[in-house]
Amino acid sequence: LYSALAAHLPEVKLRGAKYFHVYCVDNILCKVADPHLLGFFIEKRADVATKYSELGAELAERKTDDGRLLFCAGSIANHFFSLDFLESFCSDNFHLPYHRASKKIAHLSSDGKIVKPVTPNGIKLEQFVFDVFERSRNFYIWEVEREDEFSPLKNAESAGKECLSTCKKDLASLNRKWLEAAGAKVIGDPIYLQTSVSYCGEGLDRFKGQSVSGPLLK
Repeated sequence: LYSALAAHLPEVKLRGAKYFHVYCVDNILCKVADPHLLGFFIEKRADVATKYSELGAELAERKTDDGRLLFCAGSIANHFFSLDFLESFCSDNFHLPYHRASKKIAHLSSDGKIVKPVTPNGIKLEQFVFDVFERSRNFYIWEVEREDEFSPLKNAESAGKECLSTCKKDLASLNRKWLEAAGAKVIGDPIYLQTSVSYCGEGLDRFKGQSVSGPLLK
C-alpha cells in the first residue's frame, strides 16, 4: 500500500488533498470519510487516528481482578492518515516488517487425495498496514461500538459468522436502530435504508410517528 502511494503523493498534494482514509473493503458498516473521526483528527492535528497487535493466548485471555478481559478492544482496520505523515516515511524508503503466521494448508497427497491438516503445516509471511503507527508523533484511538461500526465479510456462509447473512443482519439491525431512535415504528424484518436517505442515522425526522417496512426504504 505505502509503496504504491509513494509515487503518487506529489500529485495528491498538488490536488489539495490532506488526509487519507484507509479501511477494509469487507466491512459493510464502515462509514467512509466519517466526519466525526475526521473532524477529531483535524482538530487534534493527528498524524494517525484509528478506529491489531499480535497477542499470544496468555495475553489475549488475561483478565482484570473483576473478571473482565484486560485487553478488551481490537482494531477494526479503519485508519486516517495525514499527507504529511505519509510523506515523512515514504521518503525514508520505509519497509514494513514481515510477521510469521502458522497456517493449516490443504494439499494433495501422493495418491491425489485432498489432505486437510489438523495442525499447522505451513508458514505465511504477512505485512500489516498498522506497523507504521509507531512512527507517529501524534497518534489517537477512536473507540466505537462494534455493532455500529464493524461487520466484516470474511467467510463462506457455512461458517455461520462474519459471512453474508451476518453482514445483512447487522446492517438491518443498525438501520432499524436509527429509525426507532427517530421515532419510527418498524414493521417486519429486515429493513435497509438507502445510503442517500441517511449516512449515519441523521435526517430521519420525517419518519417520526410513522409505520415503516422494508426491505428497502428510499
